[in-house]
Amino acid sequence: MLRSHLRDGAFSSAKAWSHPEVEPRHVAYAIAKHFRDRSEVLDLLPRAKQALEPHGIAHEVPVLTSEAGTLLDSISSFEDALAALKKIAGDDDSAADTDTAVAEEVVEIEPVSLPDSTSVGSAQQAETIDAVLAELDGLVGLDAVKQQVRTVMAVVRANQTRAESGLATVNTGLHLVFTGPPGTGKTTVARLIARLYAASGALPGSQFTEVDRSDLVAGYVGQTAMKTSDVIRRTMPGVLFIDEAYSLAPASGNDFGGEAIATLVKSMEDHRDQLAVIAAGYREEMNEFVESNPGLRSRLKTFIDFPEYSSRELVEIFTNLATSIGLRLGDEALEKAEELFQRARSGGNFGNARFARSLFEEAYARMALRAAEDGEVRTDELMELEPNDLEWQELGLETKSRRIGFAGPEDTGE
Repeated sequence: MLRSHLRDGAFSSAKAWSHPEVEPRHVAYAIAKHFRDRSEVLDLLPRAKQALEPHGIAHEVPVLTSEAGTLLDSISSFEDALAALKKIAGDDDSAADTDTAVAEEVVEIEPVSLPDSTSVGSAQQAETIDAVLAELDGLVGLDAVKQQVRTVMAVVRANQTRAESGLATVNTGLHLVFTGPPGTGKTTVARLIARLYAASGALPGSQFTEVDRSDLVAGYVGQTAMKTSDVIRRTMPGVLFIDEAYSLAPASGNDFGGEAIATLVKSMEDHRDQLAVIAAGYREEMNEFVESNPGLRSRLKTFIDFPEYSSRELVEIFTNLATSIGLRLGDEALEKAEELFQRARSGGNFGNARFARSLFEEAYARMALRAAEDGEVRTDELMELEPNDLEWQELGLETKSRRIGFAGPEDTGE
């Protein structure tokens, strides 16, 4: 179970930083985020995050490196994870101390300096709206989501055309709310929207930054404003994607989430030509989150709902993962995969596409073990997944995921 969570977290961080491969540093950051409430990990989180810089330019699903795979296989407890984190992130006192300055009000963010119009235009011409929309259409399922994204882009283009003709526009803004359970493609679509905004000229750049509460909120008055402002500054021009955004809502008088929200709201207005915010989370919690602050309510007006994948769609995702590396799937294996997805879906929130990836990686490992049983691994033994390769020993443990904030009586944890 722990390996599965860390593997998902490592893939998420590689995608968020646009890196083509999942490396040990991504595993280290996944460890730091997963155990961020442990005192032994608190000081290592900023170091693990710093190790992910700089952002890359990859748009495809990252590939797990053998080093990262070996590292994940070696972790079965918190102690193992902590040892790996210390080795990769470094457990010394030389790292720069973050969040030491204190401010008493929302930090002013200076507008970023942009390249001249010629270089900006050339960068945008490298990618067209139609090309990015074609990638969107290539995603499994999400028909309603695709239609809503096209509607958003149609409004953007209509406003641009009317403005060029000197006509009034109805500008609903570039900020969005994505609602739905984990593993339903929210991050993937958010990255595509960042590219769409840049390709259309709605934003002068396609920078994409993925954060959660821990990346924005600090422990003392004033530090949160500075921390949030730094994230925004590094994002512009581009899209800031806030996962589990509802966790920013202050839970008590000592909670500085409100300071992060105030900084976000001000920046969403001051830098609306350079910054778009996409806030994501569960449906009910996101509704309450937006309604909790007038500034959010007036700026986050467009909601896009991401439904859970059907069993058939999960089979398609599973098949795409296999065929992408040249693996065959017989009819019996496909039937077995659909059966497992149906069982998993009946248990509730099971991770959706993340579950499909985990199932595929488990199946690949069993195929490799099967091929090695006679002491000789042949290529022909590594070309097809068999029904017996598809098992999920942790099936019952995958039916719940932790929800932060606004928890109801049905939320019992992982």
